[in-house]
Parts: sequence; structure tokens; C-alpha cells
Amino acid sequence: REIGAWDPKHGPCCTVEDFRIDLQGLPRSEWNKSAALVFAAEYMRRRQGRQGENRTLEDVSKAWLTHVMALRLRYKHKQQDELDEKERKARNRRRQRKHELYNRRLQTALEYPDIKDRAVAIVESLGQDGMSSDESDHEGHRGEATYHILDKDWRSKQVTAWLRMLDSLHLRLRYNGKWRATAGAWPHFRTTSLHDSKGAPVKGLPVDFYSRNWYGAQNTFAREQLQAKEQSNTLAIPAEHAK
Repeated sequence: REIGAWDPKHGPCCTVEDFRIDLQGLPRSEWNKSAALVFAAEYMRRRQGRQGENRTLEDVSKAWLTHVMALRLRYKHKQQDELDEKERKARNRRRQRKHELYNRRLQTALEYPDIKDRAVAIVESLGQDGMSSDESDHEGHRGEATYHILDKDWRSKQVTAWLRMLDSLHLRLRYNGKWRATAGAWPHFRTTSLHDSKGAPVKGLPVDFYSRNWYGAQNTFAREQLQAKEQSNTLAIPAEHAK
């Protein structure tokens, strides 16, 4: 903001006591050229009268601008490294949430004998990669976050319905049929998103695990790579749980 408001007609951009350079803009921006002159003038003042000193104000100014180019490059690299590290940590957190989601659904499936065999088979077939990932609106900060589910466009609605049912049954287990919740961390609050996951589909699933529209849009090569199995006929949710 200060750089944009500065007018060269009103004098140098800074002083020796308050020396500042612009690392966001171009190395030879008007601000940096003004700062170079401030630096060069102070340099010449301090070196005045020294034997063998024959550099001009212009020489020092040019040398300083070359130095600014190197400083800016290091600054940009540092910013990129910090951005890459932030993204790496965010990916690790998303991967950990998928791992926890997979385990929670699997454990929930084991608690209900009437659906256990089918539910376990569905969750284990999908694996961790078949769980929906999410993005936090609060990534890396403290406080209550909302996680936006990145739907998998390749996954059938019937499979998704089973997973949502397991999430609801997990909450029922947590309440233990009463109004008092059991101990332990609560699942993250997850809500739908307008975005789809960019992750690759899980290969080798029964064909009815894939979205009919999505599967129909795949070319022959893509279908061969997918290696879909015969229809499972296990995705109908029992009436007592279809709520």
C-alpha cells in the first residue's frame, strides 16, 4: 500500500534510518531504484576520502540493484518453500482424516450383526482411497472447523448411501441410545461441497459400485484399466436402516 502511494516527486522512498526495499515488485521498480540511490549516497559518504575508492554513485546504485535481484529471488524461493510446506501439511491432515473415517466406518459396520457382512465388504472393497476427502475452511487453525466433502464422481449413489448410513449409525453408537454421549473425540463436522475430488477411482470394484453415468462415459481403454468386476447386488439398504 505504501509503495503504491509513494510519489517520486516528493522525494526518496525511504531514508537511511528507515531503509526499505520492495521484494514483491520488480527488482528495478521505481521504489527500488530510489532505495538504491539512498544506499549509494550513504555508501559514498562513508567511503569518502578512502584511498583507491573510485566508484561513482551510479556504480554503487547499479551494484545494489543487482544485489536486490538476488535478495528477491531468495525471498520468492522462501515463500514458495513455505507454501509447499503448508500444502504438504494440509495433504497429510486430509490423508489422516480419510484414514480415521475409514476405520470409524469399518468399526461401526462390525457393531451391527444384521448388516455386518455387507457393510464390512463394502468398506473394505473401497479401502481408504474410496473414502471421500474433504477440505477445511479452517485448515491448520484452532477452533471448530467445517470440512467440505469432495464427492467422488465415480462412486455410485448407492455406495455413498451405505457410507452415510454408517456415519449415522456411528453417532447412534456414540449416544448409546441415550442423551448422554460416550467418551472420545467427535467426528468432524462435514458438509457437502460444490467440488468433486480429483482422486483417481478405486480399481477392481463391482461395476455397481461405480456411478452409472460416470462409467458409461468412460472409453474402452479406461474401462479396461478400471477392471470392474461383476455386479455385486449387495447395495440395497435394509428397510430398517433406510431412514
